Amino acid sequence: METAKRDFITGTELYNLFKDFNTCSLSYVYKGIFNATLTDKILSLAETNMNIVEETSKTQKRVYFVMVESLQNITRHQDVTQSEQNHAFFVVQNRSGEYNLTSANIVEDNKIDHLKTSIDKINSLNPDELKDYYKYVLENTGLSDKGGAGLGLIEMARKSGNKLSYSFDKVDDLSSFFYFKTKVTADVAGNGKADDMKNEKLLHDLTKQHHINMIYQGIFTQENLKSLLTMTEGSIARNDDLAYKRKVVSIMVELLQNICNHSAPLTGVSAGSPGIIVVATTEKGCFIYSGNYISNEHIDKIRNKIIKVNLSSLQELEDLYTTTIMKEQEPGQKGAGLGFIDIKMKSGNDIQYSFEVYNSDYSFITLTSFIPY
Repeated sequence: METAKRDFITGTELYNLFKDFNTCSLSYVYKGIFNATLTDKILSLAETNMNIVEETSKTQKRVYFVMVESLQNITRHQDVTQSEQNHAFFVVQNRSGEYNLTSANIVEDNKIDHLKTSIDKINSLNPDELKDYYKYVLENTGLSDKGGAGLGLIEMARKSGNKLSYSFDKVDDLSSFFYFKTKVTADVAGNGKADDMKNEKLLHDLTKQHHINMIYQGIFTQENLKSLLTMTEGSIARNDDLAYKRKVVSIMVELLQNICNHSAPLTGVSAGSPGIIVVATTEKGCFIYSGNYISNEHIDKIRNKIIKVNLSSLQELEDLYTTTIMKEQEPGQKGAGLGFIDIKMKSGNDIQYSFEVYNSDYSFITLTSFIPY
């Protein structure tokens, strides 16, 4: 997605990003500081989505194992003192049962040769040879304070059934970004070759350009909202400012509930609603973007609501809030209709929106809230 240099993502760009991801039943991207709590929530989110698409137990276990190893590798080796541009990066995407898991973190250049040699060795072995090699390494190499001496890499190759992909991109004179990708497929035999990481690198560039901390595209359910909220909390800059953090999370809740309650179920998946959420933090504040499909017959009503909220003063918003909460809900209505009012009141900024045409029946609505520091 080509964009000019600026802080925000336009509605059209968000829709294009959603379409790029739309071949996936799950796309999750995170750039930032990784810890045990965040790792647990990422795993929980993936598990929920695999249950939604009724993934086989065998595939779920293999995906789960590879994700654990990938996330633990990031946590062990990340440098939390790095600038935001050099924070660790993780992507998981599911395309028709093919799970692609990619991580990226800074490594010192003097470690590159060892990593290349280890991965090339693993990629040269067949399944039986990998099993023997695992035993050999386990018996002949000790464990360091950074974890197993290559045992995790060997097991990732065994569990995935595919070749491990890697790449090194220079950052400065002493370090590089180490990109590492594992593909898990239902066919454990795999395709016998490693993938390139062109798309993952473009996505990484996008997150750096727009200061994106998190992207989630997939099915939204009440079950996975808690995991998404926890991950959002971890991605908020000025995390020590409790009042600001609560404000951002509150707005995030409204946008997530909006997708859950009002997204048109175009995917044919009955359990949940398709959509996308993006969190980005700049030196000025936090941007939260959301997008989902809606019926074209609802566009005018939604547009008028947003315009009315955007044109209202704080006092008028408070009056509108009181009037709305006292109003009797319409038949079939989900929620009290306070979402837009809450977002404007808590952010102190107008809600940016767009409607991108999908077909004669549906459009894609994008909403953007900016919460300044």
